[in-house]
Amino acid sequence: MKTFKRLRDIVNANVNAKLDKIEDPEKMIRFMLAEMEETLIEAKSTTAERLANRSVIEHEIKQAKELLERWENRARMAVEKDRDDLAREALAEKNRVVRRLTGLEEELLQMQSIIDSMHEQIAKLESKREEVRDKQRMLVQRAYHAKEKKKVVETLRQINAEGTYRKFSELEEKIERMEADAEMAGFSGGTYSTEKQFSEMEHDEAIEAELASMKAKKTKKKES
Repeated sequence: MKTFKRLRDIVNANVNAKLDKIEDPEKMIRFMLAEMEETLIEAKSTTAERLANRSVIEHEIKQAKELLERWENRARMAVEKDRDDLAREALAEKNRVVRRLTGLEEELLQMQSIIDSMHEQIAKLESKREEVRDKQRMLVQRAYHAKEKKKVVETLRQINAEGTYRKFSELEEKIERMEADAEMAGFSGGTYSTEKQFSEMEHDEAIEAELASMKAKKTKKKES
């Protein structure tokens, strides 16, 4: 019964249901495979014992059938010899053998049922073992991914709960304003400086032109 329970527990194991308890998914799967191998060895050993027991029962049934035939022949022989007393004894022995044979056949059926059940459980466990082997790398990656995903979700939940994200958004907006102010200051400063230079140049040219005009008038006046 212990073997059957252990087989059922492992065959029905759900790896994904235990992910949140796994510290090392790869180690967990190796442990699971090792446990499967150990249970298979134990189950096959137990099944071999049951098969041996079945062989013993089958041998006893064969002997009982031979003994039953012998007492039937003896009872028939006693009747032919008009030995009713011996015939009665032979028939009594025959009935005793019949009862024993019936018990042995029932025992054989029960033993066969146990063996069939164990074979079925072993087949399921072997199938599950091969499935785990085939998917071992994928399961490990899925386990790590699930753990990391859970970690990210927990981190985001913690950030939102503590208002950290709100503070981060405020800081980001402040930095953006600082950058905008810096750009505007640089743009305005550059424009003002260039504009001032051109204005001064234009102003100087106008003065020089006006001065030249005045000098020209003065010279013309002297000549006249």
